[in-house]
Amino acid sequence: MVADRISIHDQFTVEFQLTYENIFKDKRTPYDTITYLFVPSGLNINPQTYTLNKFYNDVKVYIRYHASIYNLDDMLNLKSGPFKQLKKSVQEVIQNPKDKKCLQLYESRIKLLGAILNYTLQSESERIIATGKSDITIIQFEYLETLKDILKGFRNLKQQIEKSAVDSYTTHIIRYGDEYLSTITSYHLIELVEFYKKMNVKKDTLKDLLHGIKEEQNYRKSQGYDSELENDHLDETLLYNRSQLKKFIESVLFLNRDVRKDGTFVEQSVFAISAGLAMVFSTSIAFYYQQMYGNFTMPFFIALVVSYMLKDRIKWLTGLLFIQKASSFFYDYDIKIKDPHQNVIGKIKENFIFVPLEKLGAKVKQHRFKGRFLEYDDELNGEQIIQYKKKIVIYPKKFGKEISDNRLNSLLDITRFNLQRFATQMDDPIKEYSLLKKGKIMTRTGNKNYHINIIQKIYTEKGIEFKRYRVVMNKLGIKRIEPVELDDLV
Repeated sequence: MVADRISIHDQFTVEFQLTYENIFKDKRTPYDTITYLFVPSGLNINPQTYTLNKFYNDVKVYIRYHASIYNLDDMLNLKSGPFKQLKKSVQEVIQNPKDKKCLQLYESRIKLLGAILNYTLQSESERIIATGKSDITIIQFEYLETLKDILKGFRNLKQQIEKSAVDSYTTHIIRYGDEYLSTITSYHLIELVEFYKKMNVKKDTLKDLLHGIKEEQNYRKSQGYDSELENDHLDETLLYNRSQLKKFIESVLFLNRDVRKDGTFVEQSVFAISAGLAMVFSTSIAFYYQQMYGNFTMPFFIALVVSYMLKDRIKWLTGLLFIQKASSFFYDYDIKIKDPHQNVIGKIKENFIFVPLEKLGAKVKQHRFKGRFLEYDDELNGEQIIQYKKKIVIYPKKFGKEISDNRLNSLLDITRFNLQRFATQMDDPIKEYSLLKKGKIMTRTGNKNYHINIIQKIYTEKGIEFKRYRVVMNKLGIKRIEPVELDDLV
């Protein structure tokens, strides 16, 4: 099963998230996606101006484990849950402070607890906000109490580490985890408070949430985590430190990529054969004219020059033909996915090309034609079409082997498209236009926006799914992303 999500990552970047679930069902789990970007012709994005290297500079792919689903009570009390597992590791580290395996597991479980709690709180906040209801009783009393119990339990473990005979590195690791737990708690509670304020909930009703936020701010100050209490969201140093802390904690979920060019051996073999064929042609011409005119004659000299010129062109044309046809058989890059212990748990293949409209599949065409302004524009007004194909294969037996979490069974594929190059040829974001109103010509201003249409073709266990989005942007960046409802096609 595949779950998808799209969002605006920053001013010019669109982020796609695909979650590949139920990894352990098969011996090998393949996932294929094809993303089509339909770019207005006026933006000067074409095969000559937008090369393969530029495209891959604008695309970032992150592969990571998807944090397992727990509720707060399971996190705290479940025997195989992250808190009980960390508690066990803390005791092992205190008893064996020099054991590398115990230290490695201890660090991994601190990070895993932080990542899971963040995901759990995020899911809970999204669920509450999605209801759109102002009834604050939807946050049950047990929610805040259990969250406080998790924080209290973790801080008890921190105190045990600080009082034991472990080194400074071991102590710092659990302090990093402590700061992260406090930070994400404040963040998600603030998010809920802001939501309820928009729903016009009275401040008195929010006292438990506000008290929880205040407690965490005071705690971070007492531990020396936050330098400026008043600048809880705006202080530059504080935000930088939190960003570094987030990367450190969530590194337990991120996977490494070993990138290599796909089809290199075949490519070099073809080039060698091309050179050989060109040499055979050149030598055959030389032998023929040598026998006909003899050595050191003008016709033989001319024949040698012409054969050399043709040899060079034959070699170049054969190589060019291979490069043009290679996209049908090979991908641009073959990437090994490695866990933090450098075990290969899968691979990714990526391919980028421009495709003409007539070579698109019938369903992709129909989905793109839906809702167009010019109903009879069969050429889509000269749009350039970028095709980005990605194939992911996961090896279930090695998947998540280094993480002690028996609920881990899904992978998160994050792809970010930076569209800043697309904006270089755009007009000014504000344009003037004239109209006649009450017998007078009036000049007004309006927004000059462009539409980048995106269609995703996702191969799932149940068949092929299509998703379409309209990215509305101007020279200053992305304004919004609009999902486009598609018709069911047979």
